Amino acid sequence: MARPRRRFRVTGDTLYRDLLGEGILLQTETARYFGVDGVARRMWQLIVEHGDLDRVEAELKREYQVSPEMLAADLDRFVAQLLKKKLVESLPD
Repeated sequence: MARPRRRFRVTGDTLYRDLLGEGILLQTETARYFGVDGVARRMWQLIVEHGDLDRVEAELKREYQVSPEMLAADLDRFVAQLLKKKLVESLPD
């Protein structure tokens, strides 16, 4: 059985800026800032660009030397944090 597509988009209440090599996210509804750097910053960029986590995961596999299992777990954990902080929202299939 095929895995369901995991698609996300940035919420309308989220602003993003690059600042000295770090990504700064602002959730305007809660007025909370969050910083992302390194691999998390790249994950964010790819989520914004593609929205589809399968595509994000494939791109990250090409860019980083990491086991597929670790990459999938890290990406899932990152997206769960983004969802909890209302920075992204899930799209229906």
